[in-house]
Amino acid sequence: MTKVVVTLPLPDAALAPLREHFQVLAWEHSEPMSPETLAARLGDADGVLCTLNSRFDAALLAANSHLKVISSVSVGVDHIDLEAASASGIPVGHTPGVLVDSTADMALSLMLATTRRIAEADRFIRDGGWTSGWSTGFFLGTDLSRATVGLVGLGPIGQAVAKRLQGFGARVIAWNRSPKDVPGVEMVDLDTLFAESDVVSIHAALTADTHHLVSAVRLASMKDGAILINTARGGLVDEGALITELHNGRLRAGLDVFEQEPLSSESPLLGLDNVVLVPHLGSATAATRQAMVRVALGNLIAGMTGKPLPHCANPGVYS
Repeated sequence: MTKVVVTLPLPDAALAPLREHFQVLAWEHSEPMSPETLAARLGDADGVLCTLNSRFDAALLAANSHLKVISSVSVGVDHIDLEAASASGIPVGHTPGVLVDSTADMALSLMLATTRRIAEADRFIRDGGWTSGWSTGFFLGTDLSRATVGLVGLGPIGQAVAKRLQGFGARVIAWNRSPKDVPGVEMVDLDTLFAESDVVSIHAALTADTHHLVSAVRLASMKDGAILINTARGGLVDEGALITELHNGRLRAGLDVFEQEPLSSESPLLGLDNVVLVPHLGSATAATRQAMVRVALGNLIAGMTGKPLPHCANPGVYS
């Protein structure tokens, strides 16, 4: 019987469709599967269901070119070397579309939490700091309704964020690799976006070209007191440069993603009050995660049975 490796813990009900047709080697632990365990289990496997925690570099893919399919429970596939996968004839599945609204909601949540200093105020109360009455200068924030918000990337998630921002009355400007005509959104060049925005929100894919797209120079060009929101990928931002700007108090930030995940206990970000930190929860609603698993399973079963993947990140593999 053909074998499927599952690198994430899933309930029996989710695995049942796989077990009807395949031998399933499932991971049952909360901590991520180690690279060594992944490599060992792939030895005689035909397919794999994974998450961002499992990295497939060129060496691992070359050693496992017998794989019929890799299906990731994610939209982004920067944890998989797509060029190497295509060279080995391995289609890679992903889950676009299903997490647009939940991720857009997270971006707005971080904007509101950061502009209105919610996390700071919460810590202030819990630490016993609220010992006097109401004050006119207490935790002053920024009105999202009066802000210029710049969106870096205007794909489905970026457009969903733009739609939500229009309900707040914000001015929305955006940059995208290819110009797009989105009602209520003004397209600008990237340098203008960083210079004019009160809030910059990142919604681009991480590729070799976009690594550190939010560079030290672009961060330095932002207004004093401006805010950076990132719900896309940590590698899009020069985290060291951002930490410098946060440490000197010039910028604020709301971050759902980081260059290294999980975030190190030694990260300077943990000691800063002007940043809201969330552990990669953009798609973390029950309905969205269930939909992601459903789409990923569909991709996996299609690949295992020799059919084209419904959602393939490297469609050129079929040409």
